[in-house]
Amino acid sequence: MITAERTMAEATACAEDVEMTWTQSDQEAVEATYSQESAGTAGSPEPDRGLVGSCGQGDSLEPEGFRRLDEIEMDAWRSFLAASTSVTARLNRELEAGCGISMHEYEILVRLSEAPEHTLRMSTLAEHVSHSRSRLTHTVRRLESAGYVERTSCDSDRRGVNCLLTQAGLDFLHDAAPVHLDGVRRHVIDRLDLKQRLVLAELMKIIAQAPEPSALSASSASSAS
Repeated sequence: MITAERTMAEATACAEDVEMTWTQSDQEAVEATYSQESAGTAGSPEPDRGLVGSCGQGDSLEPEGFRRLDEIEMDAWRSFLAASTSVTARLNRELEAGCGISMHEYEILVRLSEAPEHTLRMSTLAEHVSHSRSRLTHTVRRLESAGYVERTSCDSDRRGVNCLLTQAGLDFLHDAAPVHLDGVRRHVIDRLDLKQRLVLAELMKIIAQAPEPSALSASSASSAS
């Protein structure tokens, strides 16, 4: 079984890629911080622009063309950040407690289970889960040690490496899925009505898409004018 504990040696070797283990106090601290800052911003028609609490916005640090976040924009950003951080922390903690696996490891198994022949090139898998190559290699190594995945050479490119979900990994995923999906339902789905779920899905699809270069150029030009 995969454990959520990370040894000091692992942390030192993969300092930039190591996964953060959230505790209840971490989650409460994040929620309290964003709640306090949002409350402070909402109650003031002209927030103190020098405060770091305003997402780092400060008169002395703003380059030419800098676009401030207004009250509504700041509230939207902080609400999104607080919700995503909090929900991810809860789901991660429940997976680790119930199945001995992290959210990152679970996501890798899910992606492989959905791929043709349960196999993906490591480079493709890294793109799917938004991991750096080094971080993915570190995580896959743990899954491989548990017998859930195997790495093999790519037939079409000897420099490439494939990652295959084993039968043991698929069986484990089937056992872990109810734990994860129950958490998704309790923390997100059941707290929204149908209309809210549809709106949330559309909003998240928009946010998940990278802006087109033309849109970025137009935004920059608008800021400069």
